[in-house]
Amino acid sequence: MHLLVTQSFGRESEYRRALLTIMSFWAWYSGPASQVKTVLFTDAPDFFRQYLTDVEVDYVLLTPEKIKVMRGQIDFLHRMKIALIEEAFQRHPGADMLYVDSDTFFTADALPWMQDFRPGRSFMHLLEYTYEECRKLPLPMGVTFHAFLHLIEQQSFQTTRGTEQYTARQESWNAGVMGLPAEIVAMIPDVYQLTDQFYPPTQNHASEQYAFSLVLQTRTELHPCDQYVYHYWYRVKKQVTDLVLADTITAEFKQQTWADKLAAVRRLTQQLPAIYDTHPLMLQDNAVQAFNENRFKEGYQHAWIALRKSPFTPSFLKDVLYHAKRHITQA
Repeated sequence: MHLLVTQSFGRESEYRRALLTIMSFWAWYSGPASQVKTVLFTDAPDFFRQYLTDVEVDYVLLTPEKIKVMRGQIDFLHRMKIALIEEAFQRHPGADMLYVDSDTFFTADALPWMQDFRPGRSFMHLLEYTYEECRKLPLPMGVTFHAFLHLIEQQSFQTTRGTEQYTARQESWNAGVMGLPAEIVAMIPDVYQLTDQFYPPTQNHASEQYAFSLVLQTRTELHPCDQYVYHYWYRVKKQVTDLVLADTITAEFKQQTWADKLAAVRRLTQQLPAIYDTHPLMLQDNAVQAFNENRFKEGYQHAWIALRKSPFTPSFLKDVLYHAKRHITQA
């Protein structure tokens, strides 16, 4: 048995994202439905029941009180991920887990991934960087990353193994998608302990990711799984996704058969990566990023394409004029 675990709370745009996450799994999955249990932590189970009509879902209600407990004494939002993974394992003993953040969607059949689970093997979305690379991040943007690097270079940490030391050569893997065999439940106390030691002195919002990364790479054989799932964690991609889903997950969509809904979702997962690349919001962001780094020629190219697609965007026009003036001043 495998669990498909995700979380969604707060507002309707978040709920639509989680629908895409869950339904995209089922849109691609070719294995027996009886071998997968969807576990959804949410404050709005009735919203999801309207759409997830033909799949068994274990709804776990997120109340304000429960969320507060999950965030812990350090009051850290992403500590909730550890807590809900732990609870899902406890609710379904012996099951392996596919954990996915709600800003993800499946782009391939997960059955081969599930068949690749072995004792002593785990999965995270992809390797992002070694901690040494944090040293090169400019300030003030990189202040919390510098703080984390300093922390692991200067301190040791307490886990169930006793005192552990980590180095800048170790790796941060993206924790938005994880494949966790049932045996990982025994390692969750260490993920808690490290997160609680990482976050307060650094205020780094990847603290739970660092904890999962270090525990899994030192206790298991860690593999990527990005060939199965797309993680649109970037702010502008989330904005684009929300616009697309508002037009897709409608009252009419709700009335479709389960098979038709899955077919529509599968088509959408094939289209979204290209939509991100060509959407005016992304083109505008690419232009501003280029301008900010003084890559003016590239900025003008992105700006021209963006304005052709969406000419009536006063705030973006203001940005372009500001950077054009800055360019002229520097010339």
